[in-house]
Amino acid sequence: MSLALEWKSLSSPALREETRRLEAERRREELRRRQLEKARRSRLVFAAFMLVVALVSGILFLSIFLQVMTAQNEMRTREASRQVELERRRQDVLRTEISALESPGRVEKTAAEKLGMVLADRAEYLEAPAYRAARLKGEESLPEAQARAEEAKKEGM
Repeated sequence: MSLALEWKSLSSPALREETRRLEAERRREELRRRQLEKARRSRLVFAAFMLVVALVSGILFLSIFLQVMTAQNEMRTREASRQVELERRRQDVLRTEISALESPGRVEKTAAEKLGMVLADRAEYLEAPAYRAARLKGEESLPEAQARAEEAKKEGM
């Protein structure tokens, strides 16, 4: 306010009263504005706090979920490892059984008992015509010897 208006307001009681009333109203308006701003700030702080709480809770739940999934995967891995070890043992047992079944002593025994076979005194070998022809020629290759043997076979018929 200017000095002239102040002097004028001080000199007149009605103006002084009006000035006080306006000043009081201005103070009330300022107080209301501050209260509204404080309330707005409080709501903003509360909203930020709730957002942080929700974010932290989400992270905690995600962490717990990941821990549970890790534990479940470890259990599955252990179970799979146990199954692999069990199958390896089973495979070893089967290999041992196959070895026992394929042993020459067992094969000979089964042939003698079930099939009535006997052990040969001496081994006899048959000579194929191709082998004989190759042996006679000496330096011919096997396909040539086979061809010559087939020719000899046809002539002999």
